Amino acid sequence: MVLATIWKEFLLLVRDPGSLALILLMPLILVIVMTSIQSNAFRALQETEIDILLVDEDRDALSAVIESSLHDSPGINLVSKAEGRTLTRDQARQLVQQGKYQAVVIIPESATACLQKKTQSAADNIFSSYGSAAGSVEKKDDPPVKLEILFEPTIKADYRQTVAATLEKLIAGVQFEWFIGAMQEQLGKTGKQSEFTVDFSGMIQVDQAIASRKERPGTELNAVQHNVPAWSMFAMFFILFPLAGNFIKEREDGSMLRLRLISGSHTPVISGKFVFYLFVCLVQLALMICVGLYLMPLIGFGKLELGTNGVGIVLTGLAVAMAATGYGLLIAVYFKMPQQALSFGSISVVILAALGGVWVPVFAMPEIMQNISPYSPLNWGLEAFNDLFLRSAGTSMILPDLIKLTVFALAALTASILIHRSRNVG
Repeated sequence: MVLATIWKEFLLLVRDPGSLALILLMPLILVIVMTSIQSNAFRALQETEIDILLVDEDRDALSAVIESSLHDSPGINLVSKAEGRTLTRDQARQLVQQGKYQAVVIIPESATACLQKKTQSAADNIFSSYGSAAGSVEKKDDPPVKLEILFEPTIKADYRQTVAATLEKLIAGVQFEWFIGAMQEQLGKTGKQSEFTVDFSGMIQVDQAIASRKERPGTELNAVQHNVPAWSMFAMFFILFPLAGNFIKEREDGSMLRLRLISGSHTPVISGKFVFYLFVCLVQLALMICVGLYLMPLIGFGKLELGTNGVGIVLTGLAVAMAATGYGLLIAVYFKMPQQALSFGSISVVILAALGGVWVPVFAMPEIMQNISPYSPLNWGLEAFNDLFLRSAGTSMILPDLIKLTVFALAALTASILIHRSRNVG
């Protein structure tokens, strides 16, 4: 009876163009559309370039170093002139306030002279404390040299911190260089060897890379890597539409009643439906992986990177397919009216997808939603796929998510069989 049920479900599906389109075309369109929409958003997160105005009232050594360094800094597009003219601080402030630029750096007049004076005083203070030079002791209440950074109101806090940290690092480097020069000058006054340099550039090197296994380069999250597994799982959970539709239709036209009159038919009928639609879900996943591998590069997006654990991909796909099919069966068995089943099923899948990180990656959600997300079955599958595709994870790393998906699927399947057995004929 299991094989007969599988064959019957196959005939029902191939004779229903609407369900076939929902199963095969809907996920393909969703992946392409959502990848197109989100590609700029992911690029903005990873490759954001901030337009920064520079108002140089100093026009001396400090401003020259700052301008040169900011101009060469990745992620910063430095603009010293707008509309062909040099800007005043008031004009720059207005442009930033209007949102035309993200920030303005204002270097005040005589900043170089003031900083050199303070640096020289610091060197003099060191020598004067040892009686080597008279020194011009700096007054403690002398105001510091103030550089201003004015940000556009909607700019993110992390971008503000990046710009401020970059500027502070530049100034610290300039001040250190001038301090060494002042020390050399003081040593020259004492008659000691004054020619020395201190080079810290080669002492520490910071390399950035994606954490991954040594045998393959790291893969970062982008629109393709997120959307292909995410919307594949969304489509797999929408298997409840043909499943519930056919199940309730059989119950309404009397086919289910005739089957239930056969002794011991409950479990084989449910099992047959489960096996068939499990296979359909796996076909969906295979189709979407092919889209990521071959179609996405052709239309201008990156190629889906699958990682190195083929067995893990198969196991994850099987676990997600079981969870999606089990949930669809539970909806089909529990509800008596097709409108109820399809309405509840579609809304619940959309909610589970939103909570699971399908629509928006979990890291971009508010904290309260990030705490709720781990309770969605779609999150378990998405995390497993991310571990496999992005982190080249071994099977042991994804095992907790696979166990949760399998337990969810078996619980839904068991509940479906029990409800089907206990439902009164009518």
